[in-house]
Amino acid sequence: MGKTKEMNITCPECGTELAIEGNDIYAVTRNTAPAKPSKTAKERIEALRNNGVDVSCLFAMQGANGGECIAQLTILNNNDPIFRGIAEQGTVPNRRLFRRWVMAQMFHMLSYTDYHSTEPVGVTEMIHRLGYEYQWRMLLGELHAQMKMEGKDPVNFTDRNRWFNAGVVTAMAQDYIAQLKKHVASLPEKKCKGIPYKHVGAENIFVEDLYLKLYYPLEMAMERIKYARNASQLYNAVKKFNDLRTKMKHDTPQSKEWVDAYKGAGAFFTMQNLIRFHDCTVINDEGKCLDKSKSLAFLAVKAATYRNGKGYCLLAMLRKMLEDNGIDIKRKEAEWRKRK
Repeated sequence: MGKTKEMNITCPECGTELAIEGNDIYAVTRNTAPAKPSKTAKERIEALRNNGVDVSCLFAMQGANGGECIAQLTILNNNDPIFRGIAEQGTVPNRRLFRRWVMAQMFHMLSYTDYHSTEPVGVTEMIHRLGYEYQWRMLLGELHAQMKMEGKDPVNFTDRNRWFNAGVVTAMAQDYIAQLKKHVASLPEKKCKGIPYKHVGAENIFVEDLYLKLYYPLEMAMERIKYARNASQLYNAVKKFNDLRTKMKHDTPQSKEWVDAYKGAGAFFTMQNLIRFHDCTVINDEGKCLDKSKSLAFLAVKAATYRNGKGYCLLAMLRKMLEDNGIDIKRKEAEWRKRK
């Protein structure tokens, strides 16, 4: 048998020259000079252009591994089989983007029954059972999400800010201060060296200092909420207000504005998902059955109409959509359980 042919290669990273003979690899020399850095995607595109290649459909983008790569833009016409396939199969599912968990939560609220009854307890009662403090935890999470998407995702930001915004939060803050005053008034009055005081939360406050120490800071924090000009300012203002709050009892009445916004948001995102992913459509005010795109447009118009204190109307619209499309909530929930 003849001698195996030797092949030399150079490592592009460290410059080491490698000799390969059969299955054996030998390091021959090492180049101490740094390897020449590879060109960026833009530079490679420019090099192609200089060599007479049409690069109008090429662009640089970040790859999955964090580096740069060259991508090609392809425009499909309406008769293209790929385009037709997308149109026939519907919207691509994305849990994070389209908030599909909201629909599961709303279905639970619409259908939940107590053990001693066959009738659902109702959405309003289910919301009240979440407790007073839930509204503030939920609000902070919602505003934090809005802060992250403002300027980057205007469509979804608009859909979410429609329900939870500076107006709704200001009303919540006003309601909290009123609830706090009512709570403090019900507390027993104690005395220290003849001076009356009350035990509020974890603090003892003289009655004559209640406004200055308890209510005034909350009122100033509420003003910052009222005049917030963007999502970041609103989130920070609400966080400051929440840090000042004395926690309330579980059964303290929730803010009516928050409850209505919660209903509106839940109904909106549920209907949006039913249209996008479950072949549901809307029957408009004239009794006409709309197609998918027109159903989404009709929903957007109704959401804009009911955004200020009429979220309950959107909840009624959801109930009608379920009935019009023959959606059985219990059956749908059973299907989801089987898929898990």
